[in-house]
Formats: sequence, structure tokens, C-alpha cells
Amino acid sequence: MLRGRLIGGCLDTTSRAAGTSFGNLPGFVESSLADGTLLYLENAEMKPCELLRSLLSMRLNGWFEGLSDVLIGRTAAPDSVQPDELSYIDALQSALGDIPSPVLYDVDIGHVAPQLSLVNGALAQVMLRDGCGSLLQRLT
Repeated sequence: MLRGRLIGGCLDTTSRAAGTSFGNLPGFVESSLADGTLLYLENAEMKPCELLRSLLSMRLNGWFEGLSDVLIGRTAAPDSVQPDELSYIDALQSALGDIPSPVLYDVDIGHVAPQLSLVNGALAQVMLRDGCGSLLQRLT
């Protein structure tokens, strides 16, 4: 089971805040040390190359340090069609494959149904079993 305070949103917009006073995720992680932090992200329109650039920029700004877990929603963006092009999964693995926290992808959040709404700051528990998962949010 994974636990922590939820923080995140749509990569198309949140990635632009990394490195600014509006995107101080390292500060949020520090303030949530007792509970842990679950970062959730989803991609609405970025193709794999742009997705990789955004994730690497966020990583360089400390967004993937000290997390309990990373939740990646299903993408609504077009994937590569050529076998020799960077794919959506390739982009995720290139940017996040070696971070110390678990990364779950194809989570039911974002621009692809079903769309579970997540509340920033809520205390959450993520449970996985036999390839299926559940997420419980508490507003405390």
C-alpha cells in the first residue's frame, strides 16, 4: 500500500510551473514529510518528445525527489506511429525509469474516461492487487 498527500494535475500546464514560485513541489514534499507525497500527473496533448522534455525539466527542478509514489494517468495525446520513433512508454521510462519511488501508469485519471477526480492536499492510500488498484482519498 502506498500513502501520501496528493499533489499534481495536467502535465500540459503543471510542467510549466516547475522552477517557479508557483511550482515549489519540493517545498510541498518537505511540508508533507510525516504523511508522504503522491504526485499525480496526466497528459492531455503532448506528444512523446514534448512529454519527455517536460518530465526531464520537472526532474531537474526536483519534482521527483522524496516522493512516496508517482501516479501517471492515461494519455489522451497521440502516440508515435513509427516503430523507430519515441513512444509514450519510452518517454516515461526515459524520464522516470530510475527514480527511487514507484511509478504507476495508466491510472484512471485525466482526460481519458473513466476519470477519477483527485483532490490536491487530500491524504490518499493506493492499493494494488493482481493488476488492479484502488485509491482512497480523505480530506483531512
